[in-house]
Amino acid sequence: MMHDKDPSFWQFHLENAKTMGDRELEAVALTNLGASYHTAQQYQRAIAKYRQAIAIFQELADLDGEIWALTNLGSAYNCLQEYARAVITYRQAIDLANTRGTLVPPGLLCNLGQTYRSMGRYDEAIAVCEEAIGTLRESGSTVELTETVRVLKDLRHEHNTLSSGVAIT
Repeated sequence: MMHDKDPSFWQFHLENAKTMGDRELEAVALTNLGASYHTAQQYQRAIAKYRQAIAIFQELADLDGEIWALTNLGSAYNCLQEYARAVITYRQAIDLANTRGTLVPPGLLCNLGQTYRSMGRYDEAIAVCEEAIGTLRESGSTVELTETVRVLKDLRHEHNTLSSGVAIT
């Protein structure tokens, strides 16, 4: 879902959702408000909003919303270089997608792959990117597929370069 970069926009929508008593709109507004804070590099504020949204999505048994908010939460942890927390959060979202019985969102897999890359866990990063490529081939998304193939090639190059003892500059 799209979000406006100005948190006040989503704060207004959050207040309206609360006034109407619409929990789903409240969770959406919280997630978008978190994304606005995320964009502004206010990661702790973003994390707080994502957690609130996750609780509401769980209350509503909205797996898609929960996966969305968990993916954003993982990204915020990644930005803070809290990689272990990011991996746990992304894995929770993947488990929910598997529970739902649909394809894991490729963007989620790519985020997890990038986190493993940041941790220097190249074998896991490569495996996750390969899984994302399979998902993208099934969905027919050529732009994302092209980008993910490029990332996979970069990962393999970095991994081979590091394995051979040559420094990456």
